[in-house]
Amino acid sequence: MHHGWIALAGTAALLAAAAPAQAATLTGTVKAGGKPVAGSDVQLFAARAADQVALGSASTNASGAYTLGYDLPEGTAALVARASGGSVGGRVLPAAARMMTATAVSPAVPGELPINEQTTVGAAYALTRFLDAAGAVRGPSPGLANAAATVASLVEPSTGKLSFTIANSPNGNATEALATFNTLAGIVTSCTTGTSRDCKRLLAAATPRGGPRPADTIAAMRALNRAPTTHPRRLFALTTRTPYTGTLSSAPKSWVIPIVFVGGGMNAPGRMAFDSKGNIWTGNNFQANTTSAGLTLSVFNPMGQPILGSPIVGGGLRGAGFGTVIDAQDRVWVGNYAGASISAFDATGAPLPGSPYTQGPIDKPQGMAVDQQGNLWTASFGTGSVVVYPKGDPTAAWAPITGAGLARPFSVAIDGGGVAWVTGNAFSKDPGTVQRINPDGSLAGAPITGGGLRSPLGIAIDTAGNAWAANFEGSSVTRITPDGQPTQIRVPSLLGPWGVAVDGDDNIWVAGFLHQNVTLLCGQRTEHCPPGTRTGQPISPRAAGYRSRGMQRITAVQIDPSGNVWLANNWSGASPLKDFIGGNGLVELIGAAAPVKAPQIGLPQRP
Repeated sequence: MHHGWIALAGTAALLAAAAPAQAATLTGTVKAGGKPVAGSDVQLFAARAADQVALGSASTNASGAYTLGYDLPEGTAALVARASGGSVGGRVLPAAARMMTATAVSPAVPGELPINEQTTVGAAYALTRFLDAAGAVRGPSPGLANAAATVASLVEPSTGKLSFTIANSPNGNATEALATFNTLAGIVTSCTTGTSRDCKRLLAAATPRGGPRPADTIAAMRALNRAPTTHPRRLFALTTRTPYTGTLSSAPKSWVIPIVFVGGGMNAPGRMAFDSKGNIWTGNNFQANTTSAGLTLSVFNPMGQPILGSPIVGGGLRGAGFGTVIDAQDRVWVGNYAGASISAFDATGAPLPGSPYTQGPIDKPQGMAVDQQGNLWTASFGTGSVVVYPKGDPTAAWAPITGAGLARPFSVAIDGGGVAWVTGNAFSKDPGTVQRINPDGSLAGAPITGGGLRSPLGIAIDTAGNAWAANFEGSSVTRITPDGQPTQIRVPSLLGPWGVAVDGDDNIWVAGFLHQNVTLLCGQRTEHCPPGTRTGQPISPRAAGYRSRGMQRITAVQIDPSGNVWLANNWSGASPLKDFIGGNGLVELIGAAAPVKAPQIGLPQRP
């Protein structure tokens, strides 16, 4: 296996169509600490679903420049390469000083790809979930292709400089993302411009608790994104001679990079869902600058750019709440809390015939879920019932449960057997409940109570069949075993939690409305948690969770097929709750979680 790689990621979301190999020429420069690296070995690979294909190699000249010819093979999702070795002003780079860059291959591959410390951080972070410890990049698309394209949210592949997204509002100096990114680049620089001893200090500080020591600077960045609370002070202390300005002024609580996305008509997004291409759809609670019910649906490509003429109007949209889901046919279903109806759209954003639908009846719909048979389940908050559209057919609507211990239902999750788990007594002084409904509409036992259930809102189910409910009033999470036994989990970072998501490792992400954060809990499969961490214990910082100035009052958290964690800034964090000011958009924690197949039907699955 080659020890020098660069991951080249850019701006497109789709896997390159199968086609004959295409001849191309790639040029670029390799720099360390802003100075050209002579004699650096640049190796280029094509990343595909099951493998990576070596495409060629080149050595940089005295100016750090390289030229490399290659043929792009069929099935390529991203170009992957790495630069290693060489010298700067006669100083030989340490063996651990390896740098990378990355670009997607659609719609076009840039002809120039510079390689430096910033491209290294950008590529390693965006491709974290497809990059192994030895440097190989492979995995299924659209996840891999979208991850490669996400590099451009951090660094522009064709110039090797900061991307417009991270360098400007609503990011830039408004949040910690840019400073964190530059600090990470400075950490890499401590090795690329230092000695072997400097590199050893970096690799030791980047070693996660109980984990393997990274072999080089690329592996170190991968390790930090997978375990972002690793030794912040030790790593921050390495940035004394960085050429990158705008770094952090003190050690962070974690190394996550949260990027804010606005536009596309978003105002108070309630909950988002991903289609089969990884595009992001979200309803909007309010109209811009008002408290009037939102009349739009926003849609973005996997890089957070508005598409399909977003915002989408029509179809009866009116005050979407916590209900936005996508079925296996890529039909988008939106619950209109203010409109007492459900709207539906096809994959192009066109309303389905008859939209909106009121059958059920529906009143103040909130959470929704699609089961393995294609049935749409909706928590009808206003009627105290659950409404089912068999195969998505509103004309066949039925309500399997009204009453029977269910009141003020808020969210629905489907387990591996097709059983619907529904949270109840949301925003109520009455004890919280979780009701289980069999696919045939019969109750799967009495309502679950206790275990800290108090105004439970979001609910999600892991692959072992455990349900996880966020208790808004109780500022806790309740874990419910498959046989219905609840246990309360209290962590200081859980203050007014709202949404819940399970990632591809079965770890639990909890959106913090009042704390304006997201909390990561160790799930059932503790082998995917830091050594010694038990189920229900926090992986994120215990007191604060993962926080950023870019996070507002968050209702929803979802994991996409590339391993990015998306958060809904539903309510402004800079104003009192009584002012009803909508949040500005979405926040993406790049590469922070194990990927989840989209659209999610039933339990979370790895792509």
